[in-house]
Amino acid sequence: MDISSSPSPLSLTGARWTLTEARQTAAVRVRTGLSPASATIFAARFGEEADARLLHPSLDDLLPPSLMLNMDRAVQRLRRAIADRELIRIITDYDVDGTTSSLILQAALRLAGHPPDRIDYHIPHRFTEGYGFSVDAAQRALEAGVGLIITADIGVRDHAAVRVAREGGADVLVCDHHLPAGESVPPDAIVLCPPQEGCDYPNPSLAACGVSLKVAQALLEGHPRFKPMLLSLIKLAAIGTVADMVPLITRENRAIVTLGLAELNRGPHAPGLAALLEVSGLKGKTITASDLGFRVGPRINAAGRLAGANLVVDLLHERDEVRAKAMAIELNALNTERQGIQRRLTQLALASATEERGLFAVIGGTEEDGWHRGVVGIVASRVKDQLGLPTAVFAVQGDRAVGSVRSITAIHAVDALESVRDLLVKFGGHAGAAGFTVPTDKLEELRARLHRYVAEHSTAEDRVVVRRADVAINPEDLSEDLVDELDRLGPFGIGNPRPRLLLRGVRPAAVELRAQGRLLKASLPTGRGAPVELVWWEHPEHEQTFRSEALDLLGHLQVNVFNGRRLLQLSLDDARKA
Repeated sequence: MDISSSPSPLSLTGARWTLTEARQTAAVRVRTGLSPASATIFAARFGEEADARLLHPSLDDLLPPSLMLNMDRAVQRLRRAIADRELIRIITDYDVDGTTSSLILQAALRLAGHPPDRIDYHIPHRFTEGYGFSVDAAQRALEAGVGLIITADIGVRDHAAVRVAREGGADVLVCDHHLPAGESVPPDAIVLCPPQEGCDYPNPSLAACGVSLKVAQALLEGHPRFKPMLLSLIKLAAIGTVADMVPLITRENRAIVTLGLAELNRGPHAPGLAALLEVSGLKGKTITASDLGFRVGPRINAAGRLAGANLVVDLLHERDEVRAKAMAIELNALNTERQGIQRRLTQLALASATEERGLFAVIGGTEEDGWHRGVVGIVASRVKDQLGLPTAVFAVQGDRAVGSVRSITAIHAVDALESVRDLLVKFGGHAGAAGFTVPTDKLEELRARLHRYVAEHSTAEDRVVVRRADVAINPEDLSEDLVDELDRLGPFGIGNPRPRLLLRGVRPAAVELRAQGRLLKASLPTGRGAPVELVWWEHPEHEQTFRSEALDLLGHLQVNVFNGRRLLQLSLDDARKA
């Protein structure tokens, strides 16, 4: 339902709003015990006939691993490696999904009885090795005498490396989830990848850490300590699942994150994980899925973006509290550095994109000038969200530029890059995000042709940012009880975002700017007790509108605890004149 039919159809940020169609929720309310607002959201997201048990994820929601194509073969090969004390090397991506997969697989092998000195791991360095399972990595594994290579979050597209490993006498087990439609998996590997042809696994939306968890679940089944071991590994899978932004609408992914959060909040933790949570500002606090996505995940990713992801694995293996704290502080410093680089480059990129006025923003510069390869994807995402345009941000090193694409719904990122394949050294990804390498002397042609591609494959309407409201609500219905009830629909993330509420025709009061002008703050009388606090970051330019106009507001409701005080707060995503 379009809710943009007022005299000013676009919001203060230039976005168009839609409101989720209302559902018949009487039966949903009876089945779930939810209020009308929450039942409306539940029905829209999960279906009017959805089982109320979705609100109570449990271990029973973890599917039998044997349902995944090739799982039985994988477990048989692992058991043989354990029996023969083979040297096993785990090779993974350098992001959160890859590092948590490495940790899960290493732990599962140790718990299954494989000697720790017969398990090693390798995480490619972003800058010296690049993404994926490389031929060089395969050759080095063979030279070390590795009998079984396990890849996670990489491998499914790395046919050449798999072939080299197999020809050298090593078997390869691939745990991945990156498989574009129509592409084949390496025929000479044991491949666990839910999207692959012939796999009917009911949850095709697992992250690689989820696939790794299924391997652990199958390998450890029957162990007398199976349940506590699985719950310990679920903590890592929850972090990777949220950070890798796979859908949290499926029953199994919801269970992984919910159970993982419960374990993270229960504790106690090994020194490495405890130190990571402490530098993330989560010591003594209730950890949420949002915390995994915005606090823990970025700190883990910072290592792979700016240095080497081995730091993360070493930290989470560390059992000495003093050393763990020092490593966590180092990781936190990398994240602080990453934040500074990201803010500066986002400002430069937005200014450049506005000046360029292309339909596909292609922006970047040399690494000598600070355009860091490790953050181009984040910057591209920020620009895309602000401008509603597909965006490529690149870093030039010598005669080549390495870039990341973040795209809008109407433009498939890989299809767009496919249209300029003749200009590219390599590329890959999926609908919303992709990476590429291009000779620097082809950048201008790349920019022009991607602009034409968007012009031919989308309309001006497609390029307007659309923000979806889940339910319209009255100010007097805002309460802590509503916050608690909406939280029952979590965990929140991709596919199941935190519910966004629409309030129509309200007049903010006590408008002011805080945080060096970055925070627009106001209050909203509700007619019931204390007013609701309104906060809107990075939009100080709308202060006068908040002072003088009746507004429609779009945001999510939360309780902000500060200095022991509990404040009901509406964190705004957008606003428009009523």
